[in-house]
Amino acid sequence: MNWIDEASKENDVFNEILNFNEYLEQVKKNPHRELRPTYVYLKDIFNYYGKTDKDNYKLFLNDTFESPAVQGQTKSQSQIYQNLINFTEEGFCNKFILLVGPNGSAKSSLIRKIMTSCEDYSLTDEGKLYTFSWIFPVDAFVKGNLGLGQKQNTNANASYAKLEDKDISTILASELRDHPFLLIPKKHRQQLIEEYFKKDAQMLECIKKSYLYHGDVSKKNKMIYDALLKNYNGNYHEVLRHIRVERFTISKRYSTAAVTIEPQLHVDANLQQFSMDRRLSNLPPSLQSLNLFLMQGENVLANRGILEFSDLLKRPLDTFKYLLMTMETKNININGILTELDIFFVGSSNEIHIAAFKQHPDFNSFKARINFIRVPYLLNSADEEKIYNKQIESLKNKTHFEPHSVEILSLFSVMTRLRPSQSKSFENKKLGTIINNITPLEKCFLYRDGFVSDKFNSEEKQILKTGINEIMNEFENDNLYEGKFGISPREVKQIIYELAADNEQVSFIDVIDYLEKMNERKNEYDFLNIPPHGDYHNPPRFLSLLKDYALDIFDKELRDSLGLVDERSYEEYIAKYVQNVNGYIKKEKIKNQITGQYEEHDDYFLKDFEANISLKEDAKNFRSHMISTLGAYSLDHPGEQINYTKVFPEIVVRLKESYRNEQKKMILKIAENMVFVERIVKNESTQDLPNNNTFSGQTKEQIMSILQSLQTNFKYSSQGAFTLINYLIKERY
Repeated sequence: MNWIDEASKENDVFNEILNFNEYLEQVKKNPHRELRPTYVYLKDIFNYYGKTDKDNYKLFLNDTFESPAVQGQTKSQSQIYQNLINFTEEGFCNKFILLVGPNGSAKSSLIRKIMTSCEDYSLTDEGKLYTFSWIFPVDAFVKGNLGLGQKQNTNANASYAKLEDKDISTILASELRDHPFLLIPKKHRQQLIEEYFKKDAQMLECIKKSYLYHGDVSKKNKMIYDALLKNYNGNYHEVLRHIRVERFTISKRYSTAAVTIEPQLHVDANLQQFSMDRRLSNLPPSLQSLNLFLMQGENVLANRGILEFSDLLKRPLDTFKYLLMTMETKNININGILTELDIFFVGSSNEIHIAAFKQHPDFNSFKARINFIRVPYLLNSADEEKIYNKQIESLKNKTHFEPHSVEILSLFSVMTRLRPSQSKSFENKKLGTIINNITPLEKCFLYRDGFVSDKFNSEEKQILKTGINEIMNEFENDNLYEGKFGISPREVKQIIYELAADNEQVSFIDVIDYLEKMNERKNEYDFLNIPPHGDYHNPPRFLSLLKDYALDIFDKELRDSLGLVDERSYEEYIAKYVQNVNGYIKKEKIKNQITGQYEEHDDYFLKDFEANISLKEDAKNFRSHMISTLGAYSLDHPGEQINYTKVFPEIVVRLKESYRNEQKKMILKIAENMVFVERIVKNESTQDLPNNNTFSGQTKEQIMSILQSLQTNFKYSSQGAFTLINYLIKERY
């Protein structure tokens, strides 16, 4: 099968042409789908795609070439959806939705995702949309001809909807895409609506408030309708024969029910007379006498869909004052003609223009008809990191971004957007006291996944975790809210490109070095000019915290790659020590759990245990103190089985440290042979190095195993692993 046949089968939407009676049957079968105003249609789209377990609407996460996914902004998404619910209760879009935030915070991206979701949804069976055109056949079809071979009209009541082009003289489209159901006279239309939704009181109440219940077709269609009705002596059957119901799909590219008005000045709607067009000379005489006008402009193109005003406040207020009346009455006045619109009005503006707008004398008039939805920079570094993953993927053939490099960049970005919390902001005094001691990096972790630093005790951790929402909302009503300032994702993307241009591998070291230099460019970044407040608004301090964090992560990953395994069960290890101490003090034999025989205490085991915990005091006193501690614990907890790790937590810490010391020995061995490690990474010979005799085959094998583990388990490049090992040893060892 060739592409033509396949494409012909795929585009069934173009085959959906119905006569009016067929359309009514479709309405009867599925009234909810067919009788939806735009705000209900949009609400259904949100529901159609659903939500994630983190309350993100999935329609914003669909990643396409023309419309990348929008990460985060859960609150903004929910507010948009809530407005759609409000419109459902009002019966029309009575508010202009204005997304407000700093430059690059995803305002336009949110709107674009809604538009592309509308496009996709309108192609599905659930998202079908219909309008209509007027069809006027040629005289030969209507009256018939006597010549042989000529087709005659044998059915006087047949619709003209599905005539072939050769039988049609004129087609008059509805440029506003008027809803076909509006062709039914209001009284009868209302009766049908009440019948269709008699079992769905909520939907009936919604539609009763909408234009589908109270409205009418546009003026041009009304003039044609009335003229034909008069010509046919009030016979609606004859009038509706001229109706062809057509399915249409939403398209931003072709401005079909999804239109963006850019900031430049132009009129958004106008009229053009077309009654004298020679193409319409074949209209019935009853229509040729009408003074018909063709509506044009973005408002017309967007009807039954979305109209976006990009950077609304960059336009002089006079150019969109008509929105005040439109939001109030549902109508737009086009050259004296009141036209009812079914449009979801949405726009965007940055904080600078909003501040200027608030000083305008007409602000209060607009304020009552605008719902402001804040779209700040992201405060969750995990969401921030997802923004750059696609960019990193596109650069992988040129530059390898080592693990945690983008994480560090994302954490820095979020830290530039945070404010220090104030104790007085919290009713819970304990929470207010604790929050004063939290660093910007710890606040990032709290916002990201609820993680609380171990520097806080158990009670403090619990207070912080339960107070996360209160902390995140602290500056919600403040003019300088968190996310209003800081570095923009657009700027971060540029940083990534610059890092990729200068490096074949980009590690967190390269990121920190770049950011240190960037911090000197105060004339380019406004956030660098905010006075420091402790660790906050303090980029050099951010980098210090991030450097320690990144080194801690790599230190752990390196240790995990050493191949050393602490196979000791601390509980069993301490229990065995206590058992041997008892035997030593009481001069009693102890039972061997494997052989079942009673044996003398293991003096070698006792000394090895004490060496592992780096015991500095007298062993005899230490052993005696342990037995006394256990005796006191037993008295305080009668009948309770002893948990040795709970009774001796300091010993567990010492044992873990002993394991870390074993790891440290291995890392120091690597440090002694860094020259050899570099040669291994570069696949060069080590024979010419002067101390080659100290570099045994076993050591080489161990180092190769470590490098392989870092590459396989943690996705470092060989050069990146070497660079970070070298850096870690210099900084920590």
